[in-house]
Amino acid sequence: MLEIDLSYLNQCYARRRSWYPDIQTPRHQARRVSGLAAILDQFDLVLLDAYGVLCYHGSPVEGALEAVALLRARNKRFCVVSNDTLANSEQAAHKYAGCGFDLTKDEVITSLDITLSWLNSLPNKDSWGVMAPEAHFDHPQLEGMVHLNTCGETLAPEVDSLLFFSAAGWSPQQQDRLVTAAQHRQFSLAVGNPDVAAPARKDGRDWLYATPGYFLDDMVTRTDQRQSPLLLGKPGGCIFETASRRYGDVPAERVLMVGDTLYTDILGGAAMGFSTLLLESGVYRGVSVESAISEAGIVPDFIAPHL
Repeated sequence: MLEIDLSYLNQCYARRRSWYPDIQTPRHQARRVSGLAAILDQFDLVLLDAYGVLCYHGSPVEGALEAVALLRARNKRFCVVSNDTLANSEQAAHKYAGCGFDLTKDEVITSLDITLSWLNSLPNKDSWGVMAPEAHFDHPQLEGMVHLNTCGETLAPEVDSLLFFSAAGWSPQQQDRLVTAAQHRQFSLAVGNPDVAAPARKDGRDWLYATPGYFLDDMVTRTDQRQSPLLLGKPGGCIFETASRRYGDVPAERVLMVGDTLYTDILGGAAMGFSTLLLESGVYRGVSVESAISEAGIVPDFIAPHL
């Protein structure tokens, strides 16, 4: 896995701000709260990011199990919305169970769900190249697409669209070959997981590894692509719109989006008209969120140390 640092992650998101939805109503100054319990009465639906909010490196985040129990005790509706393209809602719910969360598949929406649904309605799949690990090619929705992982330094002329589905197993060498193949051509672009990076831990050290959004940004930069990509995960609207349809009787002002990343969770939620809660238990663990907010110009409604 390719390691990147937090400053590059923020620079990458900022450089691609035009890809992301606009926030219609300017945010006021964020208010610090102790956690979800302090503001829960204001909302009827709570949308939760997973990594850094519920769990972190295979363990529940401090306060997360209690917060989910509180949601159930108060009969508050909630749903996990994750940019995971390796697990569908049922698989993700099973994964979270390993951290102690008793979630049903109907309480989870992942980018894999959204991407596969979008692929179901996609015509002319033979014109698409897809970045995806071998295991993903069991999905019938990918039938007919060109597997970029096994391509050389050329792409057939009929391939005029690229889907950055999952970067699992994707190497810098494969990225270089894709960049070579894409030179002097323009493509329609889509990305299942727009995240630039995800946290990992090795030998007791926290670090960030590159995810599909990073490789998309790199390819666009090095080949001068001019078309903005379709974002199938946060901060794009597709995943939030799916959640909104599921809970269609909840007005936007009564929805709270909880996340640990400004450019995906907070920006995406705010663009939908939801209130937002930024946690310090994930990507911004150990750093100043106030500095990150100032640099990004994306202001959550609330900040808390954990859920």
